[in-house]
This record gives sequence, C-alpha cells and structure tokens, in this order.
Amino acid sequence: MSGALSYAVRSPRWAITYAGVDISADISAMVLGITYTDRLGGNAGEIEVHLEDHQKRWQNSWFPQEGDVVSVSIGYDGEPLLPCGDFQVDEIELKGPPDTFYLRCLSAYITPRFRTKNTFGFENQSLIQIATSVASKYGLTIVASPKPLDPTFERITQSQENDLQFLQRLAAHHSYEFSIRGNQMVFYDRATLDSNPPVMTLGRANMLRFLFNSRTQRIVQSSQVSYFEPSSKVLISRAAVASPTVPTGDILKTVVRCENGQQAQLKANSAVQETNLLRITAEVDLPGTPVLCAGSNIALTGFGAYDGTYTIETACHQLVRSSGYTTHIDARMVGQINVSS
Repeated sequence: MSGALSYAVRSPRWAITYAGVDISADISAMVLGITYTDRLGGNAGEIEVHLEDHQKRWQNSWFPQEGDVVSVSIGYDGEPLLPCGDFQVDEIELKGPPDTFYLRCLSAYITPRFRTKNTFGFENQSLIQIATSVASKYGLTIVASPKPLDPTFERITQSQENDLQFLQRLAAHHSYEFSIRGNQMVFYDRATLDSNPPVMTLGRANMLRFLFNSRTQRIVQSSQVSYFEPSSKVLISRAAVASPTVPTGDILKTVVRCENGQQAQLKANSAVQETNLLRITAEVDLPGTPVLCAGSNIALTGFGAYDGTYTIETACHQLVRSSGYTTHIDARMVGQINVSS
C-alpha cells in the first residue's frame, strides 16, 4: 500500500566476551536467554546465560571454570549497548532433557580473599578514605559522591566481618549506597543520589505492568541514638524526626558507639532514612530499556498520589529468544525520607 505508514522495528542485540574473547557469534544459535540484574545496597549484580547444549559442548570441552571473567552488553541494533560490566563465573547448572546449560556469574569478586572475615582498625580516616583503602586492596577504582558528607573517625573497627559486610554496614549507618560494579566500587551519598535528575519519564502507555505499594508497618516517626561520653560519664542522645510526618508514632532507639555528637546525629538521621526507605515503592515491567540502571532516578506520572521521582533499587534486563527484551524495575519514591534534627 503506497499510503501505509512504516515503523522501524527495534531488534534486540547482545554481546558476550569470555576470558577476553568475543564469543557472541560462536554461541548465537545456542543462547536461549540472558538475564542481567543490577542492584543497589551492597548486593552483587548478576548475569545468567541460558544455553541449549544438545551437542554437549558446554559439558565437555567448553566447560567453564569458576572465577572465569564474563563481560556482557545488551540493547538494540544500531543503538549504544548497555555495558553490564565484568562478572565472574560463580555457579554452573546442567538440566535436561533436553540438555540446557545455565551460566550464573556475580559482579563482586568471588575470590576467597574478598569474602574472608577480617579484624582491622582504621584510625583517623574519613568514611571515603576507609572505602578507598578497601577498594585499593583489590585494584578497584572508588566512585564516590562529588560532595559527600564525609565524617572522620578516630577509630573504626572491622571485627570478624568480610570486606563486603563491613562496607555495607558503614554505608547503612551513614546514609550511603554501596555496590561493586566490575572494577569499580561505588560509595555514594544517598542524598546526592536522590537529587540527580530523572533519566526518563514513564507513564501508563510505556508500561506492560505496574504495582505500587505504600506501608506504615516498620515505618518510624523518629529515631534516638545514645552513646556514653567517657570524659563526662554521661549518656548523651541525639534525635532525628521524619519529614514529612508519618502516620506512626514509633521511635527507633539505639545505643551505639560514637566519638562525638556529630557522629551520633549522623547515625540518628541515617536510622530514620534506612528504616523508612521503602515507605512508597513501585514495580514496573516495560519493553527493554537499556538506560534504566540501579541508582538512576525516573519520574512516574499518571498515578495520582504515586506520581513522583523514584530511585531504582533493582533493574533486571531479560532477553529471551521466545519473547524478546523486557526490563523489570523495583524503585522507591524519593522525598519521603527527609529528616529534621
């Protein structure tokens, strides 16, 4: 029809390198699906490659070794691909019949050294300096917020914790987000993260499925952090109140080690934010969208009281031979966890 309109059909594309070698063409007929999961909060990102193996290559001469490095990019033909990063083979699974092979990889190093429990004291260092020191042990580049709230400590002790647990604890106590992505360690001030402009606006027409949730259970109105001041032998307290006001009157009270009132106030503020982080959340399924990554902000519109800016906590990109490319995101509304001291 001469008057008919034609639209370009976007064709999903992926690329995989294994131990530095591009194997995309060699395995293109075998790949049944690729799933990339990107997370905030100290949790390792994951890649899963689902392959058919009727020739039994992956069970024999191509059998992977734990710790081998896999790099994946996904997106569409003719467009910039999303570089998912470098991953290490962590789990291998064979199922059948018919013979199918699953290659599961983690972005955080799986070497015993990274997950070995350590006891170590950091003296006269700031939060970013401590994170930088740990990153340097593994040859990782630190990516920190440009204007971090960066307190200095006379001493911080890592006590029988592996380095992932230790940094996750520091991040949670001081309103930071922490994750490892390939050769980068991200240690970002949550307030700075939340203030970034949305990468895109999504409405009902963009979505395949949506789910919003608002909760009051486990939400607190305020927090109180107390610590013992050795010189005065007095128990000193600092408090923080959620803003805007939440419907519950619950108070979160903790007694923790602090060196001064500033540190106690930071921990009180962080306790309110961490506890109330998921007061309003959203789950969205949509056609594959490479720009959506954990830590990015999006604007959601067309949902009344749920309209607003959301930070992506988890982004799952899935390419399946039978159904194409889709993206699932879990996000939390920003602006719901402000505090006043």
